[in-house]
Amino acid sequence: MHSREPHDPLALTVVSSHVTSEGVVSYLRCACGAWEVRTASLVGSTSRATAAPR
Repeated sequence: MHSREPHDPLALTVVSSHVTSEGVVSYLRCACGAWEVRTASLVGSTSRATAAPR
């Protein structure tokens, strides 16, 4: 999947979400391994899965 194409909404899983002073922020993971961060006015995504440092 190209990073500019939207991910299939049915392949996204909400990992975390919380309320901030600017609204709700949700962190989603796609079945392909990419991450998305969504707010009311912004959608950000990664083009590949990366492991968090331990």
